[in-house]
Amino acid sequence: MRDGDSVRPWHDGPMKQFTGGTRGLLPEASPFAAPWTLDLGLPDFLAVAHEDIEPAIRAGMAAQRQEWEAVATDPAEPTIANTVEALERSGDLLDRALTVLHTLTSATHCPDLDALEEELAPELAAHQDAYDLDERLYRRFVALDTLVAGAGAGRARDAQGRVIDAETARLIRLAVEDFECDGVALHGAQAQRLREINARITALEARFSTLATQAMNAAGVANVTATPALATTRPHRARLDLLERAMSRGLEGEHDTRGIVVELARLRAERADLLGYPHHAAIVAAASAAGTTQAVSQLLTSLSAPAMANARAEAEALSARMAADPQTEPGESFGPADWPLYEAAERKERFGVDDAVLAPYLELWSVIERGVFHAATSLYGLTFHERPDLAERMYDPTVRVWEVHDAAPQSGPAPVLGIFVGDYYARPGKSGGAWMDSLVDQSHLLGRRPVVINCANIERPRSGPALLTWDEVITCFHEFGHALHALLSDTRYPSTSGTAVPCDVVEFPSQLNESWALHPRVLATYARHVKTGEALPAALAEQLRGQGAFGQGYATTEYLGAALLDQAWHTLSPDEVPEPGDVEDFERRALQDAGIDAALVPPRYRSTYFAHAFSGGYAAAYYAYIWSEVMDADATRWLRTDGAGARGGDLGLNRAAGQALRRELLSRGDSRPAHTSYRALTGRDPSIQPLLERRGLT
Repeated sequence: MRDGDSVRPWHDGPMKQFTGGTRGLLPEASPFAAPWTLDLGLPDFLAVAHEDIEPAIRAGMAAQRQEWEAVATDPAEPTIANTVEALERSGDLLDRALTVLHTLTSATHCPDLDALEEELAPELAAHQDAYDLDERLYRRFVALDTLVAGAGAGRARDAQGRVIDAETARLIRLAVEDFECDGVALHGAQAQRLREINARITALEARFSTLATQAMNAAGVANVTATPALATTRPHRARLDLLERAMSRGLEGEHDTRGIVVELARLRAERADLLGYPHHAAIVAAASAAGTTQAVSQLLTSLSAPAMANARAEAEALSARMAADPQTEPGESFGPADWPLYEAAERKERFGVDDAVLAPYLELWSVIERGVFHAATSLYGLTFHERPDLAERMYDPTVRVWEVHDAAPQSGPAPVLGIFVGDYYARPGKSGGAWMDSLVDQSHLLGRRPVVINCANIERPRSGPALLTWDEVITCFHEFGHALHALLSDTRYPSTSGTAVPCDVVEFPSQLNESWALHPRVLATYARHVKTGEALPAALAEQLRGQGAFGQGYATTEYLGAALLDQAWHTLSPDEVPEPGDVEDFERRALQDAGIDAALVPPRYRSTYFAHAFSGGYAAAYYAYIWSEVMDADATRWLRTDGAGARGGDLGLNRAAGQALRRELLSRGDSRPAHTSYRALTGRDPSIQPLLERRGLT
């Protein structure tokens, strides 16, 4: 997911995909009664009627409960096979059904399935609690963890004599920590209250997601924020109206989410108290690369003052530009609604960068196939072969499907690595922004190869090609970075594959993949005039590269405002949570205390439509984008200088660099700690200095 974009519906969990039967749980005529027959388990959306989904989900929960119970009551000593692998195999039917449901509610207009998602949310939370709070399962993992603690990973053996290798030992340790963090030690009234809280939180998150999407469509604001439209809107009064419509979403009427925001904050705080944490953010930080909320706060506060100072300097220059604009009327003064328009004008004047000039060189499918795919071929040896037969089984005729082949061995054909699905066009009912999801998780245990989807919201022209803005080009590269993380996964267990890494690490591969958009060889391949085929003029390419930290004061401050709001909501105790009518005042005070002038630079998201924090799995974790960018900026410098195969500023666009990235980072998932993978890649811990220089904060 790209910074600023929406997030996919969250449906994670420690157990996925069992290969046992579902006999008697579903009629044979159900499309979910057997695994998908399409290549690599690609869901057959065309075979599914909406009414097929709910029975499959309910049957899937029942089937998985049976599998869990079989493990929990097994009289044999815990082993890798009868505990770890048995649980990793569980949940195939439920996973397939939920994948279809969440894909359709995210990408299509289906009010009936939106309602179903909300209806099922508490039941799914209770289903997850049945696992998380099962002391019998917990004790089995503890027994295996004790073996590892005594002999060490790679030497410890289970009751069947199998060696517990490092990857399995890490999964076991993380499982123990998850059980404890999720409240397995609670009993009686406390355990019951935890279950009630979890069910209510899940229901509220589903409701928030639905209302936020409806509010976005009602306000006429595409792609989550109003920034693209503001950059081209005149006159001043029209910009003010557009910004007001965008920023007032969720504050009144049928889409008012203030009550949900407040209740979610209070419930999360109460849950943290039950689990022995000072607040919800502490729970999130404990499972992340950051480790503590103090580390998160230190990073955000260290950036906010210089970012705000830069934003004020930028505002002064743009204010002068607005004052000199003949269309500015007396009494009109520069403010947040004017920033995108005059920044675009300033960018054009200083660097010659103009979306209208660039657009003919940035045709959607050229960007994807000759840009995004070309970089992946240069780095990793991947090749892409379109499968229109599989696209015919998708949920919309504009969706395209490619079979991804790995680098060919010295003899024989290139093996199939996975499947990539591209859903790039906006449509009514589709969630805003852009995101990546895994439709099938890679796993050696299950013999499964990855199936991955990227979704975006690019306006489809009524005729002719879709021409992109530069920001949309970066989004395409960004989301494909997430896709690569899943496609190149090489782990044994499905629960640790691909993007199943700590929240503040997951954006690193996607941000790093943005680097290739401006690489000379990649840009020269895809940036071709849609009519003449001529390459983007060298002067324009250099102007794109020469922008440096231009505009980063505003961009960084806007992002930090949202990250700080997220932390403010989730570092509250239950009795500190404000009332719904005080939400706006709480936002104002939180940003003011952090040194952010929201009257000049509003946060990227107001609380009432902040999907990352209140429906998308990033609660207390929106800081993850900047935490990941520390690694991204440092790794980019490494690639350009002493990285694998770097040659004279080549930025490492070669197979040697790709092999290093794949071997040490992209293939690992959560099979080893993120800091171990980063050190293995670069030989050092990441430095914040490259990030400060990139964003002009030195």
